[in-house]
Amino acid sequence: MVKVYTIGIGGPSCSGKTTVTRILRQILKNTAVIYQDDYYKPEVEVPIDETTQLANWDCPESVDFKQFAEKIKYARTHEGKLPEGFESNEESNVHDGSNLLSPEAAEKLKQILEPFVKDPEAIFVIVDGFMLYWDQGVSEQLDCKITFTASFETLKMRRDKRQGYHTLEGYWADPPQYFEKIVWPEYLRLNRHNATVNDVLMVNTDENSIDETALKVANKLCEML
Repeated sequence: MVKVYTIGIGGPSCSGKTTVTRILRQILKNTAVIYQDDYYKPEVEVPIDETTQLANWDCPESVDFKQFAEKIKYARTHEGKLPEGFESNEESNVHDGSNLLSPEAAEKLKQILEPFVKDPEAIFVIVDGFMLYWDQGVSEQLDCKITFTASFETLKMRRDKRQGYHTLEGYWADPPQYFEKIVWPEYLRLNRHNATVNDVLMVNTDENSIDETALKVANKLCEML
C-alpha cells in the first residue's frame, strides 16, 4: 500500500532549508518538493511596510496560503504528484549547499534512511518554506516538522552573498538594508509563533554543520516509521 510522507522544512531565509531539502531528494526515492516561495502573491498585492516603504515579501500577507495548502493536499492525495503543467520558479534558484555534504555523511544518511529507501511504496513530499507553521491549513498536513535557526550575523552574511531570486514576475534583488529592516524583524515575529508548535525538531545551523544538520533531520524522519 502506497504511503505518502509529508516533511516540512522551515526556517528563516538562508538558514539551510533548501540545502537539506535537496540533500534528502538525492537519497529518498519518489520525492516531490513544494517550495513556499512559489506561492507569493503578485507583486502588486505584496504589502508595503509603513516604516521603510519597502515591499514586505516576508510577512504572511505576501503568501497565497490557500493555493500553497491546496498543492500540498493534491500531492498527498495523488501519490506525490503535482498538477500537470506545474512549474517551480524556485527550482531555478541554485544557491544551496547540498554539494558540500561529505561522502561520509552521505553514507550515514543512506544507512539511517534505508527503511524508506528500500520501501518501493514510500513516497515523499518535502515542503520547504519560511512560514510553514503560521497557517493551520499548511501546518496540519505535515507529518514531520523541522525548522532551522541561525544568528542575525550568519543569516545576513549568507543573504548578502546571494545575487537575487527568481520570482513569478521576474527577478528580485534586495534593496539596501532589506535584511535588517524587513527580513530579520519578520523572522523574530514569526519565530515566536513557531515556538508554540508541537513536536518540531529545531536545529541551529550556526552550531551544526551541513553534515550534522542533515543527520539530525534523517533521525527525525525515522520517527514516522
